[in-house]
Amino acid sequence: MQNKFLRLFPALFLMLAIVWPFAGAGEVRTWTAADGRTLEAEFITANERNVTLRRKSDRKRFTLSLDKISESDRKWVAETLEDLDGPGEKEPSGIFEGRLTEEWEKMDYESLKFRFYSEKRMSPKKRHPLLIFLHGKGSGGSDNEKQLNGIVRDFAQGRFHEKNPSFIFAPQCPDDSKGWRGEYLDDVIGLVRAAIKNLPIDEDRVYITGLSMGGFGTWSALAEAPDLFAAAVPVCGGGDPGTAKVIKDIPIWTHHGVADAVVSVEFTRRMVAALEKEKGNIIYTEYDEASGVKHDAWTPCYSNPDVFEWIYEQRRGQKEKK
Repeated sequence: MQNKFLRLFPALFLMLAIVWPFAGAGEVRTWTAADGRTLEAEFITANERNVTLRRKSDRKRFTLSLDKISESDRKWVAETLEDLDGPGEKEPSGIFEGRLTEEWEKMDYESLKFRFYSEKRMSPKKRHPLLIFLHGKGSGGSDNEKQLNGIVRDFAQGRFHEKNPSFIFAPQCPDDSKGWRGEYLDDVIGLVRAAIKNLPIDEDRVYITGLSMGGFGTWSALAEAPDLFAAAVPVCGGGDPGTAKVIKDIPIWTHHGVADAVVSVEFTRRMVAALEKEKGNIIYTEYDEASGVKHDAWTPCYSNPDVFEWIYEQRRGQKEKK
């Protein structure tokens, strides 16, 4: 990083002489300048205009104007500021009281049984993302076990979850033959709204993903509650192309395999075409036959760290494509 990016602002630094106990204070991270250059530095403090850092290489403190750093870094600073200026402490309540245990809690909501994951380190003084996973056919029922497969457990173990501690919901569809529709889909949406009311959730960072039957459910959930979700990753599913105008502003990254003999790739292609016609915020990854992917597009999708990095970057109301 050149001196142009690291220019010191001693006068501004005096304005930041009072250091507040931010949750991110002391964290060493990679900062990116507006022109793309990077720097390893420790976060010290910030206000609405500036951020104060300590360079890792020589431990020198300096203050930068926020317009000198990347948009993603500005968002990180804004989230950290919420610890001081945010909506205040919000302890878990209702059915979630006492459930922040770092275990996959077994819970019920209306017609649904669901599994709930959180971490004890998730401070009620800060809002956290929520990720909802909708399983595919074969994992439904009432045992509250089958939907918690290896995929969902991996969500809680990955590098991006460590960087972005999240609440994770894995509801179980009571009847696979009906799928994620009607009462069951309504209750998924109701569960999300209940969680927002009773947990310290960042309402601008509610994400949904699902595979096969759950991919169809993901598309349907977006259409039913477009105001609720910040981003979605539907995998080898499909939806109603007529809903494209309603969901066009939601960032969506969908995945499907050409050789899928269970759910035709045309279901996803039709949704993508409809969204592209509406100039929607859509990314599409299609796996060709040479990839060996059939009705298992979730394997390359969920094993791709870029997918999780992308989804955690999204914010509700953020319309630009990534």
